[in-house]
Amino acid sequence: MRTSKLTPPAPSIIRSSPEWKPEPCGLTREQIRAIIIEQIG
Repeated sequence: MRTSKLTPPAPSIIRSSPEWKPEPCGLTREQIRAIIIEQIG
């Protein structure tokens, strides 16, 4: 019997188009990135 460990695929980086604007919150891309970086640490 053969056992092999399956590793989960690496998370892919999702890129949005340069003209994308977050409608509901009105934050800029840089502001959103700053918030995410602050949350992740």
